[in-house]
Amino acid sequence: MDTDFKEKIIKYRDEINRIDKEIVDNLNERARIVLEIKRLKKKNDLPLYDARREEELLDNIAKYNKGPLYNDNIIQIFESILRNVQILERGEDL
Repeated sequence: MDTDFKEKIIKYRDEINRIDKEIVDNLNERARIVLEIKRLKKKNDLPLYDARREEELLDNIAKYNKGPLYNDNIIQIFESILRNVQILERGEDL
């Protein structure tokens, strides 16, 4: 392997690490906002789950996707995010 190859791999891996950190930071910020919405809904005696909103969110996610991941892949990722935030919501004592 030549030096150029190794340098490129290191550069790409550093870039992936930076992006991964941004993803984690953004997911945690998203979760904080979801918990704030939960607090507002509880305060106003509104149901926590909104099927229409979830459908709208997944439709938006598909529209935002510019590839190379397929829409089905992106939807699966966000469904996992939604499930995990729902677990957080159930554990959060407001």
